[in-house]
Amino acid sequence: MLRESITSTERSDPVSDEHRDDRGTAVLGTLPICSSPRAQAKDGSDFPSTRYYGSKKRQLEWLREEFVRIRGNTILDAFGGTGAVSHLWRSLGWKVTYNDVFTFNNISARAIFSDSTHVHSENSVREFLHEVQPLTGFISRTFEGLYFLPDENAWLDGLLVKLQGQGESFRCLLLHCLFQACLQKRPFNLFHRANLHLRTSGGVVKFGNRTTWARPFRELMLNAYREVARMQTSAMHLPVQVARPGPADTVPGTFDAVYLDPPYLHRARKTESYLHRYHFLEGLARYDEWPRLIDTRSPIRQIKEGTVPEWASKMDFRENLVGLIEKYRNSQVILSYVSDEFPSESDLIEIFRSNFDNVRVSRRSFSRALSKKKFFEVLLSGRP
Repeated sequence: MLRESITSTERSDPVSDEHRDDRGTAVLGTLPICSSPRAQAKDGSDFPSTRYYGSKKRQLEWLREEFVRIRGNTILDAFGGTGAVSHLWRSLGWKVTYNDVFTFNNISARAIFSDSTHVHSENSVREFLHEVQPLTGFISRTFEGLYFLPDENAWLDGLLVKLQGQGESFRCLLLHCLFQACLQKRPFNLFHRANLHLRTSGGVVKFGNRTTWARPFRELMLNAYREVARMQTSAMHLPVQVARPGPADTVPGTFDAVYLDPPYLHRARKTESYLHRYHFLEGLARYDEWPRLIDTRSPIRQIKEGTVPEWASKMDFRENLVGLIEKYRNSQVILSYVSDEFPSESDLIEIFRSNFDNVRVSRRSFSRALSKKKFFEVLLSGRP
C-alpha cells in the first residue's frame, strides 16, 4: 500500500460543501475526533497471514488511524472475511461481533478468535496430521487434474474423513490451517481456473512459488498453526463473538457502530464472485454436503451460484447496501470501498448523506498484485 493520502487537488471531487484536514480527508458535517487512550493500542499487525482477494491486512495501519476517531464500545464487523479488521477493532478496545456469509470464513474466525492453540498443542496437531491416511474419496473422484495432484487429493480426502470424529474446536483449527495451505499451493491463491498445469509444466512462474507448491499440506498447515499461536499468545485480547454464517442484516443485537466491507464490483466489467474464487474452500468447510452443492455443468466443479447469499450482482448491490445502512442508521456506520468502481464514490456519499447528519470521507492510495493501476481505498463514516 502506498503511504500518501490523496488530496483535494489530485482528483475531481464529487463533494462540494466540505473542508479537508491535513491528511486529505473530506469532512461533511461535524463528526468529532476521538482522543481516546485506545489510540495507543496495537494495530493488529500480529494477525496471521492472509491470502484472500481484498484482504485488509496491508491497510490496518491506516484503518487504525481512522478507527480511533470512532466512539463507542460495541461493533459489528458485518462482512468479516479474514477477521483482520475484527482483530484490529478489538485491539482498540471494542467488543466485536464478527459475521460472514461463507462457512469457511466463519470456521477460520472461530479458530482464530478462540483459545484453540492453548487447548491444542502443536505436537497434537503434528501427530494428528502424521496419522492421516490417503483415501480415494469425493475430492479424488471429483477434482482430478483440476487443482491438486492425485496424491494430494487423496490426502485431503483422508484428512476430511479423519476430522469428522474430532471435537469442534480442533476441527475448526485444523480446517483454518487447511484453507491457508490450499491457498498457498494454488497459483494466484484462487480456484477460479483449473490451472494445475502451471505447477506441472516447468515453465516460468509469474505468480506463485514452486518451492511452496511442492511442500506437503501437513508442513504448510503447521506453519499456519504457528501463526495463529503467535497471535493468540502475543497479548491479552478481548473476546470476539462469532455469529452464525449468514447475511449481514440477519445478525441479532444492537451495536454502537457497524463496519461494512462488502465485495467490490468492477464498473466496466463483470466481477467474479467470491464463491467463484473460493468455492473449493467452501466445499472443504461443508464436506458432508459438498456432493449436493456441485454444479455438474461447471468445468471447474464450482458450487452452485446462489448457494451462498453474497452480494455478487450489480442489480442488487445498491439496494442491499441502502437497506443495510437504513437498518443501522441509528448507529455509526463505516464503509470501506474502492474509488472508480460500482457504485461510484459520489453515489456512496449521497447514500450516506441521506441517512446521516455527519459524514466523513477519507482516502488512501494502494496497489494490488498483478495490477499496475493505482487504486484509492475510500472510507466513509456516518453518524446520526
